[in-house]
Amino acid sequence: MNKQSAQFYPMVPLLRAAEISSQEGKAAAIGAFNVNFYTQAEGILEGLRRGNAPGIIQASRGANKFQGGPDKIAGMVKHAIENTHHQLPVALHLDHGDDEKAHECVDNGYSSVMIDASKLDLEENIRATKTIVEYAHPKGVSVEGEYGKLAGVEEDVIHEKTTYADPYLVPYFFHETGTDALAIAYGTSHGPNKGKGLENLAIHVVDESYRGMKAYGQNNDHFLVGHGSSTVPQDIVAEINQYGGGVKNAAGIPMNKIQEVIASGIRKVNIDTDLRLGITATFRKYFVDHSHIEDNSPEVLQPIKKVLDENPEVIDPRDYLKVIDVELLRNDPAGSVLEEVMILVKERIAAHVEMLVRKFGCAGLGNKVERVSLEEMAKIYQ
Repeated sequence: MNKQSAQFYPMVPLLRAAEISSQEGKAAAIGAFNVNFYTQAEGILEGLRRGNAPGIIQASRGANKFQGGPDKIAGMVKHAIENTHHQLPVALHLDHGDDEKAHECVDNGYSSVMIDASKLDLEENIRATKTIVEYAHPKGVSVEGEYGKLAGVEEDVIHEKTTYADPYLVPYFFHETGTDALAIAYGTSHGPNKGKGLENLAIHVVDESYRGMKAYGQNNDHFLVGHGSSTVPQDIVAEINQYGGGVKNAAGIPMNKIQEVIASGIRKVNIDTDLRLGITATFRKYFVDHSHIEDNSPEVLQPIKKVLDENPEVIDPRDYLKVIDVELLRNDPAGSVLEEVMILVKERIAAHVEMLVRKFGCAGLGNKVERVSLEEMAKIYQ
């Protein structure tokens, strides 16, 4: 793939491929994986390639700030697509955006954006979401909203407890806003400490929401999203702690429950914490295996190691990578002091992403996505 041919696809045709597969008897959802730096993008792409799966790479407001803006994220991910000659459909999505960031990402190369107005009451949420739809759709950019409140912390959005979405109002939300996708609250939560009772997720909320969408003929163009769905593998948590970490009370969503909500109508599953944990475990093990690394790279590896040594509870890579020149993280690490550890990071991410897309049922759908450009999507929205 040459540089001119690298492009992002709107999210709708990817999610529609999962919906069609589900209607044909194989329940499927598209994996949406958060990104913060170049090698993370390459690892996600490699995992998608191994599974022959379409995928969504998404960046939060925090990730955009970390890299210096959405144009930097878009350029970084395109560079990864070009370097890896990735041929499968990929959407670039803003995760948990506000009004300002959604507009900014639409204008700077994203093919999909989320407006999280879930802290507002229903009608205000609808108005805020509709405003972004009216701005994004003429440019062919997909939009995701959120309805209900997920417990936990996502960037600067904090909810003490979950407020479930009302399934009977989900079709109304879609109709009033025109949004393409909707994250509904049904008991999942953000972060690595999802608590107890995950076996009692309100899956009926998903099932009833999807049934209502089908009754109104919405399900081929509008899609349900599961946020806070990281599995938080306990072997990775144990590895972090074995190599100097201090992650406590970590729990994720059981895979059988994720598969159950996919069978009930979820078509996009968000994964962030799993990747953070894997990256952190890799860095911690690398520094233990290379105990004198600080003597060899005082300007790059030593500062990262220092942050990890002094903060055993840290799992967000941005917290320990922010101490170095971020431009190093925006480019291919080949030939740099980061190359060795980033090779390990890429493989860790690729293996986990491949496993997840197979579990989500979207492996093998890479060639079943309609290749719709943003320009073509804008005409469809008219």
